[in-house]
Amino acid sequence: MKTPHFSGSKLPPASEYALIIGAGATAAMSMAAQQVAVATLPVTTLVALGLLNRYRLDQRLQDSETSGPTPEEATHKRAPAAPQRVTAQPQPDAISARPQVATTPTSAQFSDHRAYIHETLAKKIQAKADFASVQQASLKKVGAYLQQTRQEKSLSLEDIYQQTFIQTYTLRALETGNLKQLPEPFYIRAFIQKYASALGLEGAALAADFPMP
Repeated sequence: MKTPHFSGSKLPPASEYALIIGAGATAAMSMAAQQVAVATLPVTTLVALGLLNRYRLDQRLQDSETSGPTPEEATHKRAPAAPQRVTAQPQPDAISARPQVATTPTSAQFSDHRAYIHETLAKKIQAKADFASVQQASLKKVGAYLQQTRQEKSLSLEDIYQQTFIQTYTLRALETGNLKQLPEPFYIRAFIQKYASALGLEGAALAADFPMP
């Protein structure tokens, strides 16, 4: 009997024939399990069964080859490579081109600032001294006028105290223009107005002659 040869098989004829006989015997054993006598089967039947099983085996192999890779393999092959992280590095030229700003003040700057502070304080002190001189001169003028008017009316400081309740030492300081013995300018104006009103003068007008800061 001529051994059949499959076009897709890579086995030699002898090995392929033995494989067919073995497949047929396996099929026969399966039939024996179904109470069929193996001895009564001819060799051609065994060959036919073997060819049928071999054909089915070849079909399964071809299906597995043409079906392509498994989903797990496809996923593994298609997994994209992790993107490389690129960090921008500053260029040396750009860093060197940046302007350098001096953050620490120099001794010359400290000296200039100190000189400016001293100059400002000196101006304020001078302005205060000048204003005090103006107040002093104005108070002496007003005080001398009040003293002259009081003496013309033959009134004493005690008489003025009885009318105004201003202490005699304060009245004397007003007449002599002594700022050091008097309170704030606001009270000096009030004293002048009250003193002048007790003498029958325009107290508000005389008080306005005394300058306020």
